[in-house]
Amino acid sequence: MNASVASRRFSIPNLGIPRTVVILWLLHLIISLAFAFYLQANPELSEAPWFSSPDWAGNLAHWDMNWEMRIADQGYGPDFTPQTSAKFPIAALLTRLQNQVFGLSTQVGLFVVNKFGTIIGLWALWRLVNSLYDSSTANRAVCYIACSLFGTSFIYWMSYPDPLFLAWWALAFEALFNKQPYRAGLWATFAVWTRPQGALLLPIFALSILIDSLKTHGLKSTITDRAFWTNILSACLLPSLALIAWVIRVSDVTAIPFAPYAAQQDVRTTGLIWPWQRIIERFQGMLDPLQKLSLGKWLEGYQLALIIITLGILCVVCWRGKLRWELLTFTVMSVFLPLMTAIFAVGRFATLTFLPLAFVYVVPSKRRWIDVLLWLFGIVLSLLVLTSLNIATLQVNYVP
Repeated sequence: MNASVASRRFSIPNLGIPRTVVILWLLHLIISLAFAFYLQANPELSEAPWFSSPDWAGNLAHWDMNWEMRIADQGYGPDFTPQTSAKFPIAALLTRLQNQVFGLSTQVGLFVVNKFGTIIGLWALWRLVNSLYDSSTANRAVCYIACSLFGTSFIYWMSYPDPLFLAWWALAFEALFNKQPYRAGLWATFAVWTRPQGALLLPIFALSILIDSLKTHGLKSTITDRAFWTNILSACLLPSLALIAWVIRVSDVTAIPFAPYAAQQDVRTTGLIWPWQRIIERFQGMLDPLQKLSLGKWLEGYQLALIIITLGILCVVCWRGKLRWELLTFTVMSVFLPLMTAIFAVGRFATLTFLPLAFVYVVPSKRRWIDVLLWLFGIVLSLLVLTSLNIATLQVNYVP
């Protein structure tokens, strides 16, 4: 009996990929390559040639990927311009590994990381939602996150490493909810080395395990329960050590305490602001009659409004007991964390949370035509943003 239980606990997970995930991945791959080769054939259209090389892979390595390329080529340093201290190491390590083993260029390596992250990210989210609800809901969920209403599906087309973070937190939560804390801790370790929001998993995991133990055993038994402390250590110890090691390393390189979180814009500039102050500033700027609003500012305002709406939906769903509080808490904290810095890519960060799935709860499953319209809107808006980010004559002053 014990051997059977152990076998189930350490069994290799089923790696079958649902058809919906494969179709979405192929759609993103086609869009990505079509756009990249179009710009390669028309180099005069491409924006800011200092970003990267003018070939197809270089055309997909703009904005944040420029920093990822610096890290992959040169490592972390105190005097880099643009700054690299806030970038986490997984994407750069995987890119450098491809260069050393297969001889792939940095641009191509980042492209492979993105496409690998996209398919496992969508697959991991499908697994999580399927375990919480059913396969039909999981299919709708991956469509809403792949065809983001925030207009940020370009993170699956350009060579952003962000989809990897989606994979890690989805796999970590699935393991946690299935009472596999050791596996949750492993995925969380990858998460804390991928994005700064990965650190948010640790207090949520610890609190979730504590609450479950209190419900089952009560306070006194929980404190003395060996299994409780084993679960806490299994879920939180390894990712905590990984995060601490990373913070110490980058803080030492940049001479800025807590550099991965405190460093902004320039490597020697620090400062934090409350997230609601950032939101108020943006809305005040939009309401100022003397300020000329660019299309990028309107897009930011739309994304902020959508965040407020979807957060409200998820709060109601959670209050009604149809959404795990852990996922809601992680989503709220993940959106507020970047708003505390000078960076305002709020729509892109919101895409990597549970927020895009809010419409799964409010759109009736029988009204599939509404789903399809929303997905098409998300794709079209994302295409417009992608074009504006990469073609010099169509800039809308939007920070991706």
